Amino acid sequence: MHTKAKSAWMIAGAGALWGMIALFVRALNAAGLSALEIVFFRNLLAAAALGVVVAVRDRSALRIRLRDVWMFVGTGMVSIALFNLCYFYTLSRSSVAVAALLLYTSPVFVLLLSILLFRERLTAHRLAAIVITIAGCACITGVFSQAQAVAPMTVLCGLGSGLFYALYSIFGKFALRRYSAMTVSFYTFVFAALATAPFSAAHCTQKVLAQPHTLLVGLGLAVVCTVVPFLLYTGGLDGVPASQAAVLATVEPLVGSLLGVVVFGDPFTIWTVLGMALILSSILVLQLPPRRRPAVEEANG
Repeated sequence: MHTKAKSAWMIAGAGALWGMIALFVRALNAAGLSALEIVFFRNLLAAAALGVVVAVRDRSALRIRLRDVWMFVGTGMVSIALFNLCYFYTLSRSSVAVAALLLYTSPVFVLLLSILLFRERLTAHRLAAIVITIAGCACITGVFSQAQAVAPMTVLCGLGSGLFYALYSIFGKFALRRYSAMTVSFYTFVFAALATAPFSAAHCTQKVLAQPHTLLVGLGLAVVCTVVPFLLYTGGLDGVPASQAAVLATVEPLVGSLLGVVVFGDPFTIWTVLGMALILSSILVLQLPPRRRPAVEEANG
């Protein structure tokens, strides 16, 4: 297979695996694990699994400088731990489609943070993407319909998952200047697990020991929906531009939504569909190249 096509399939495959996360999260919810306990469980097992991969491939990748720990506090404790917590809470209080689509407001948060922190320009199509995203979120909440709306707290947590996931791109920008993607991901999982351990490790351990099958579910969550898609996505980035990769990864909310309807019987209203379409459209709008100024205008400018 052509390298570019193979890379595209790898990234789309990663998105599809991420989209299956609800299967494991809801199984753990049914076993009595809270959102916080699932966050700890997922990141602990993901760190262990990825640690094995890193140790086999290149043990030197496990070495980091003490002065760089703040980067992994950012990617792990501030970003991934809080992103997981908000996302899993949203999954437990709404449909898979709503949770997945609110998470995919993250590119808009990345844009806003980049404008504030890195002085990126707010172009017309970027502003349009923000407006479209807000409209999409409004549709999903049910404010335009008489149907049962999603609770405001659930929407806020869903948007929080998008915000904290976006922060990974910001902290990761600094970490990736000094370390490989494998190193950054490993220590991100480690610090995310450490952040939630004091509040959940004891209760999580008791529940897993009382229900051994939850260990298999947790391993599935860590390997199938965390480590494997990470390796696929990272490998795929070598063959396609990052902007194209972001578009290909939008298969995640589509797979998640389909599973929600087929497996969990989630309701699907016309407003939910419209909101999904708007949010996905905003992601595509963000990938548009900046409009080039006419040559005459450039010469005069």
